[in-house]
Amino acid sequence: MVACAGHPSPQQTMVDDRYLVYKDTYKAYKDAEEKYLNLLFNIERMPDEEELWVIKRERMQELEQLKELMLIARGELDDAIRDWEKYLIEAQAEAKRLKVQEQSPNFRGKDGQRTSPGQLLPGEIKKKNSTVDGFDDDF
Repeated sequence: MVACAGHPSPQQTMVDDRYLVYKDTYKAYKDAEEKYLNLLFNIERMPDEEELWVIKRERMQELEQLKELMLIARGELDDAIRDWEKYLIEAQAEAKRLKVQEQSPNFRGKDGQRTSPGQLLPGEIKKKNSTVDGFDDDF
């Protein structure tokens, strides 16, 4: 888990990317909404201006498009968050599984890493020194 903390997972990167897309889309929607409200204020002051009514239709279409984009971006963000949560749960389960298997209840200390009494652990194999007769001097 410590190694995972230093480098973001692909799932976390996807969440970050989707969040930025959603955030930008939301900001564009809020800006368009503010322009639309200003336009409505201008129409209220000058209702006979045909150009303002044309702009109103365009702004309404823009708002609808941005709303759809924002909802799509939010859905993609939610999906990415679910994938990331699933990945985290799997990573935690794997870490727990490895930790449980790390120590055998039948052995203590370094021997607890053995799955059987005769198992050799990494680093326990000695390199044989060749002697004149080809036998190891340790025996």
